[in-house]
Amino acid sequence: MEKFLFIIIAYLIGSIPFSYLLGKFIKKDDIRKHGSGNLGATNAFRVFGVLIGVLVMILDTLKSGLFIPIVSNMEANGIDMFHPMIYGGVAVLGHIFPVWMKFKGGKGVASAFGIMIFYYWPIPVVLLPIFIAVVAISKYVSLGSITVAIGAFISGLILLFVNHPIINGHSIDIEYVIIVGILMIIILIKHSSNIKRLLAGNENRVAFKKKV
Repeated sequence: MEKFLFIIIAYLIGSIPFSYLLGKFIKKDDIRKHGSGNLGATNAFRVFGVLIGVLVMILDTLKSGLFIPIVSNMEANGIDMFHPMIYGGVAVLGHIFPVWMKFKGGKGVASAFGIMIFYYWPIPVVLLPIFIAVVAISKYVSLGSITVAIGAFISGLILLFVNHPIINGHSIDIEYVIIVGILMIIILIKHSSNIKRLLAGNENRVAFKKKV
């Protein structure tokens, strides 16, 4: 019973719109009325500045990622649960399609990054500097996000077939690859308008607010 209940809990917690809540409580403004209108960390940086942007990024990462150790601990204590990545993946879906916000949320990059950090941290540790480099060189956050989304799937697929160390009790398995693959497809779909603008050469470049 717990494993099905936790699916619902994962979705509902993943649906918490931290960018909207922090914007309302701290700035008294609705993030959906500014920038891209997206509820993700990138738009929070652009609209509300560094402080709120960082808080949103951390909270969006944790609200999905923490399900990995929680579920793993429950399994270790003999509670029958689905694979931890399933709960993390559902939380990411909650972030992208939040019930509280008429199913219009963020694009899922930070939340997906969260489950990778808590499940098998070497992959996101390698991908983070790649993301930073792509954004620094191109000035396109969307290009960095697309690059690491694809990179996460490819690296997981490679590690699935080669010997690799177990980290925090986890190794790259088929469940990881499937969940990350599904999230990659959704993230790419959510970035479809960005991809069109990148190809047309008129994508928005990095322009975060300097004030905090």
